[in-house]
Amino acid sequence: MSWLQGVKAVLGAFIGVRKGRSAQSDVRLRPWQLIATALLLAAALVVALLLLVSWVTR
Repeated sequence: MSWLQGVKAVLGAFIGVRKGRSAQSDVRLRPWQLIATALLLAAALVVALLLLVSWVTR
């Protein structure tokens, strides 16, 4: 499966919104792919929030 499908699945899980057809296609994704994508996106979110707070408090 493509990396973009993994990103879409993880972002949908973060937000809590997935359509039925999309959720059914997520079954074909590999668990390690979803875990790695989730960790990378969570780290990116934390870094983005830290940068935003740093920028606002200057």
